Formats: sequence, structure tokens, C-alpha cells
Amino acid sequence: MAIKWVTQVEACEALGMGKSTIQKLRNKDKILEIGKHYRRKTPTSKVLLYNLEACDKTLSKLCSTPLEA
Repeated sequence: MAIKWVTQVEACEALGMGKSTIQKLRNKDKILEIGKHYRRKTPTSKVLLYNLEACDKTLSKLCSTPLEA
């Protein structure tokens, strides 16, 4: 099955989060990894595309993990 890459706007809508949250997960928290969760549209492009299935799987796993006390 081919990977469906979507724009940041589409990813935010599907995952129920804002642009700043997805950027934080990518840049600060390092939860979303380049090549697995997102990629550039072209090698020189600033536009990012997201693998919605991989993002959802990773975030679902994190959301079901108990918080440490």
C-alpha cells in the first residue's frame, strides 16, 4: 500500500491539533521524525508533507501510555 502524504493543514485537521502543536512535536519534542512522519515536498522545498498513518499511530501510542508520577 502506498503512503498517503498530506499537507500540514490536512494533517492538523485529521489529528485534531493546531499548526504550532504539530511543529512542536516535530522540532522541540522530536516525536515526529523526518522520513517516517514527515518529509519535504521536494528536496529544496520548505513545504512539508505528513504521513498521516504514521503520525496517528505514534500519537495514539503516546496517548495510551501512562504518565510517570
